[in-house]
Amino acid sequence: MSTQPIKLMVVGAHPLDAFERAGGTIAKHLARGDQAMMVTLTAGVVTHAFGFFPPTGDDKLKDIQRVKELKWAEFVRACKVLGATAWKTLDFPESPMLLGQAEYVTMVNILREFRPDVVICQHPIEVGRQDHMDAGRFVVAAVDYCRTEGFPSPLAPHTVPNLFMSYYQDFRSEQLTGAAQHAPGVIVDITATFEKKVEAMQEFGGTQSKGKENWRQEWRDGMAAIDHGIGYYHGLGYAEQFTRLNVQKVQYLL
Repeated sequence: MSTQPIKLMVVGAHPLDAFERAGGTIAKHLARGDQAMMVTLTAGVVTHAFGFFPPTGDDKLKDIQRVKELKWAEFVRACKVLGATAWKTLDFPESPMLLGQAEYVTMVNILREFRPDVVICQHPIEVGRQDHMDAGRFVVAAVDYCRTEGFPSPLAPHTVPNLFMSYYQDFRSEQLTGAAQHAPGVIVDITATFEKKVEAMQEFGGTQSKGKENWRQEWRDGMAAIDHGIGYYHGLGYAEQFTRLNVQKVQYLL
């Protein structure tokens, strides 16, 4: 365990993603005195906003900028609830995420400016959630480019020591890898911070509630089922799970 404060960065395809996948872990690190930056690559209006756009019409997206602003405002409020020390709201293309040189330069500059010790992103093989896969591949590549001296950025290169990928186990992902069931390599006990995670996530109820549903309660119940399921399997209350991009290097096992 680190004895000095560290910097963590969580990057999600959509505003809610960083909180859903790593909110409890980040809240726990913040309570310890670490720093954390939350980044959303898009506004999430294509897949994470309900009831704002009519189903047909050439002008059905005429209010899209207003909805983006609502989504980004939710993201900032959620960051403040969690206690994050920094955040970035980006407006990259969404569904599909068509990311090129300009987007990579933006992301590398963010990494080089914040200089995180840990980056958390979505897994590049999260089948069924295409933006999540694209975001995962993008962040893994950006972390690699961040260390290279010849990358077109005015900021000094930075090597990210630790990259973790959030992983929702899904048989379709296993099919894509052509391997036996993949198991997460890191389990974080978030029992003490689960409620803080849910509180932050509930800031997105204004754009993500459907009809007359009690979105806040249903989302809490859903996350309780997911995070408690992970925790129960590993003898914990609530937990979040990740895989490492690189193997951990040690001199001794214990």
